[in-house]
Amino acid sequence: MRITEILQVLSDSTRLRMVKLLGQEELSVAELQEILEMGQSRISSHLGLLRRHEMVNDRKEGKKTFYELNQVVVQRFELIRVALA
Repeated sequence: MRITEILQVLSDSTRLRMVKLLGQEELSVAELQEILEMGQSRISSHLGLLRRHEMVNDRKEGKKTFYELNQVVVQRFELIRVALA
């Protein structure tokens, strides 16, 4: 993924906040709903876009799906930070 694609995906404040949260810990959709005070469908839409751009990983545990930030993306964020400094 190119830096411009990453920046475009993160141009939305909700997705940026989700990425920050998922960079700290793995969270379920329900947990994200509670933290962000948003409905399940909006959370799922944003997560779907982040997943399509391989920015988050997911795993199922029973009926719940947990999300975490993709570590490859973390490395790319660091490259972006260095490039913009």
